Amino acid sequence: MNRSTLVARAVTPALLVAALVANHAWGDQPDPGGLSHLAPHLEALPPARLLRPLGDEKPQSVMKGYDRARERALTDALLAAGLHSRLLKVGVASNGSLTAALVKLQAGDKRSGLFAVSDLVEDTARVVKVAFARLPEVGHLDLWATVPWQREFKPVHRPVFSVSIGREAVADLIEAPDDPEALLARCGKVRIEEALLDHAIDAADALKVRPAFGDVLAGPALDQDWLQFSAQSRSAGELSAVIADGPVRAIVRGTGDPRSACLTIDDGPHPLVTPLILDTLRRENVKATFFVVGELVEQYPELVRMIVADGHELGNHTYSHIPLSGLNPRGVWAQLRGCEVGVERACGVKMRWFRPPGGDCTEETLRASDALGYTTVLWTDNTGDWNGLRPAEIVANALQNLRGGGIILMHQDNVESMQALPSIIAGARARGLSLGTVGDVAGDAAIQAMRPADLLPLMRQSHVDR
Repeated sequence: MNRSTLVARAVTPALLVAALVANHAWGDQPDPGGLSHLAPHLEALPPARLLRPLGDEKPQSVMKGYDRARERALTDALLAAGLHSRLLKVGVASNGSLTAALVKLQAGDKRSGLFAVSDLVEDTARVVKVAFARLPEVGHLDLWATVPWQREFKPVHRPVFSVSIGREAVADLIEAPDDPEALLARCGKVRIEEALLDHAIDAADALKVRPAFGDVLAGPALDQDWLQFSAQSRSAGELSAVIADGPVRAIVRGTGDPRSACLTIDDGPHPLVTPLILDTLRRENVKATFFVVGELVEQYPELVRMIVADGHELGNHTYSHIPLSGLNPRGVWAQLRGCEVGVERACGVKMRWFRPPGGDCTEETLRASDALGYTTVLWTDNTGDWNGLRPAEIVANALQNLRGGGIILMHQDNVESMQALPSIIAGARARGLSLGTVGDVAGDAAIQAMRPADLLPLMRQSHVDR
């Protein structure tokens, strides 16, 4: 595409603007000096550090390695598709029923470095059509674009655009003439970050008509000033009034039907793995409680909507998945509130369960979460799936001591967990146990009023998750 033509032409057509802006997901925890702190529109081009290449587009570095044959076929097809964006990763995996693919791009034209919403839309349409046409067995695709970022002085890739879509939604468009707007309109909740729009050369009108941040948080969006959001969450006076020295609500194990156990899945949502886990649970007719991370909900809103649409339960796993023991009560409050806001925007769900990342918390953490209305949920059977284990090891850890009222701890950010899940379900059933959500299996009857000083040792004894 000619760059001068792109700059001069009209901005994104109304249908495209509606698809992007109406589905806009706001907020992310800021990083000092990051993209969200730059004054919008002061630069004709994005800052040079945001254009640093994150990959070399060589197939051996692009492929994830889950299914190398299919990944190579898709990689080759995408490299030949004339994408504006740099191709960073391609992954293909299957649970035996559903085959899913992920495609990761670097936002910004790889030749000129310009950010353009129209480029992302065109690339999305090309990737969707190429993936579903080149691999007819693929039933679900996750696509996202990222920019170079800095977090705690470490370079990271920050997602600024994402779509998740099933083949059935675009089946009639795969072989049809190119119509990026029509295809994008089929993609459910499209996520594009405001910080990227601030630098897009064709998104000025979209910025003018963007929706308000909403009634939940007044003032700046989360990604503009986390400290201000933290201060808004609760003042020191309010916190001292509500965080009293008393018992808090907790579930240590289920006390309901002895023939049932809870299935809890932490972290995420994550591209590729979450759709495959959901497909497995759907086929097995099992419901689970997903403890989700707020910033990942914001980055992949359609995936959390899929979780809810399938009838699963959501729990709060903080906004940015950081250890809570180093935070003061206001910081804890902001972490929990930030996750709430992301979930409420994405799917309108009000959560009631809370699990601190890694079980890392303090008495003040537990009191702050209780004051926000949460019940802290522990676990009895830790799969250890975050620790690079093989599927068979994950299954063994889940089932070794499982009994009625147990609470299984899993994660949704690695393929091995997805591969282990069918055997965990089968093994539980062989023990006469059905698996369900915290609400269904444990429920209010399992909620105990406990002193934080008594609850913390139990969390440490349950072993640490990630």
